[in-house]
Amino acid sequence: MTHAASDSRTDDPSTETGSKTPPPGNRFLTVLNDKAMRAPLLWSTVGRFPLYLVTLALVVFATSRGTGYGSAGLLLACYTLGGAVLAPVVARRVDVHGQTPLLLLTGVVHPLALIGLVWTAADARIPQLVCASVAGATIPPISGCVRSLWSALPSGREAAFSLEAVLSEVFVIGGPLLLSAVLFWGNPATALVLGGVLAGVGAIGFATTRASRDWRATETSSDLLGALRSPGLVRLLAVLVCAAVSMGVFNLVLPAFAEEHGSADSVGLIFGAWGVGGIFGGLWYGSRTREWPAERTFAIGLLILSAFTALPLLAWDNWSMGVALALGGVVIAPVTAVEYELVARTAPSGAVTEAFTWVITVNVVGTAVGAQLGGLLVGAYGTWAAFVAAVAALLVGAAVAFAVRHRFTAPAGTPEK
Repeated sequence: MTHAASDSRTDDPSTETGSKTPPPGNRFLTVLNDKAMRAPLLWSTVGRFPLYLVTLALVVFATSRGTGYGSAGLLLACYTLGGAVLAPVVARRVDVHGQTPLLLLTGVVHPLALIGLVWTAADARIPQLVCASVAGATIPPISGCVRSLWSALPSGREAAFSLEAVLSEVFVIGGPLLLSAVLFWGNPATALVLGGVLAGVGAIGFATTRASRDWRATETSSDLLGALRSPGLVRLLAVLVCAAVSMGVFNLVLPAFAEEHGSADSVGLIFGAWGVGGIFGGLWYGSRTREWPAERTFAIGLLILSAFTALPLLAWDNWSMGVALALGGVVIAPVTAVEYELVARTAPSGAVTEAFTWVITVNVVGTAVGAQLGGLLVGAYGTWAAFVAAVAALLVGAAVAFAVRHRFTAPAGTPEK
């Protein structure tokens, strides 16, 4: 597969000392002009856009049936755990059998499971939980697949992963907005079905692209550890657990802060400010050539993010909290982009998709732990204690990243990416 040339720092000799720096935005345009990746990028956007819509719609759907937040939480837990537990298994099958079969299978089963959930009677608790678990377990592995394609680019990976970081923020903002629009015209059941159909259409469309059909994993070992046989990846995941705990604390403490300082309805706008900051940060980072190695940039980025994460401690109302989060969001996307680069580097040969999926699983587990921690701290000491805990978790992650930064390497025998 032929890809357009890029001015990536590690692949383009024009970035050596004395050369001209490419104009801002040029690196993004180079990636977007890659004809082989246009269709996968389009379909991956369609398929991933409703991810947050479905998560929120599950809660709204359950409570609209009068089952209460306890039952809604159980339904969401089954959906989330289904994805967290089985996503690496599905991704490993992708690395073995190719992207097309698994994308087609999950692209059909996932929406059917959500439709089954909607059609299940309100008092049929077990069938509902089964449908939610199946829907979570069969979320199409689009993120891992498209990032595997990006990591296979001969050049331009840095800008491609920056674009991925920007899109992640777009999905965080766009999914809830789409849910609001659907609820305005329809109902929660419609939102769930629409989310499942969009994910399925995106997965099937992605599977039919030439880039996806031609993608082949390199020969891989059949050991049980899979991607986790890479010490570098395991070290990276340990750092990401700390970051995920911090994010989980924020997921809990921000609604509590919003309610204390006005109305809980403002929390959507607060999270939106966070995402907007991330979009600007990702665009800024992706339009520039990085001067430091990825592992050093990652460790320093986490340290800077820790400092910005402390800004909410200075907020006195919901508006100032929005500003604090927008500033912190500017740092999140660049750190995320470098994280993707390190995942691609440390992934064992033939297990790239699984490696990216383990990042999602670690995030789910870490945010769940962080949410529980945040709840305990808010209840016992107030929101300030939870914000301090979020900063502390990131500082631990930054310390670990600095300590092991020279060991973010691929396993022995893995070709240089």
